[in-house]
Amino acid sequence: MTDTLVIYYSLEGNVDFLAREVAKKSSSDIFRLETVKEYPKKGLLKFFHGGKDASMGFKPELKNPVPDLSSYSKIVIGCPVWAGKPAAPLNTLFEESDFSGKKIYLFASSAGGDAEKCLSIMEKKTTEKGGSVIFKDSYVNPLKNIETSLDKINAFCQEIQK
Repeated sequence: MTDTLVIYYSLEGNVDFLAREVAKKSSSDIFRLETVKEYPKKGLLKFFHGGKDASMGFKPELKNPVPDLSSYSKIVIGCPVWAGKPAAPLNTLFEESDFSGKKIYLFASSAGGDAEKCLSIMEKKTTEKGGSVIFKDSYVNPLKNIETSLDKINAFCQEIQK
């Protein structure tokens, strides 16, 4: 059994790509957060609903319960950046999880620009629940920049394996 769990939310596949690579390269378990009511994937509605829910701290209902974290010492959390914040499904994760004594590794994916605000919010939420953030990284359009993303993922996984 592995001591690392990758938990992530992905809307368009960028974070899914990153999370699967991290899980594969770090021999980790993986869990995808999926909402009961799906978010629009295109157009203005995508930006409106996603940005609004992230900004308002909305906690969407998940299809499957957040897994028990007690058997893991390391938790990797990844999400897209919505309106500068973590995607709304992470609000549900943070609400329902206890990260006490866990080493936390964070990553965020954006369409362009800095994800520092998003990562700072994720760090605050996980440390408030007892976790210790060890490393964080951001990715810009991972599926359009596969080689660069894979190089960064290798470095990210080296941090996990320390």
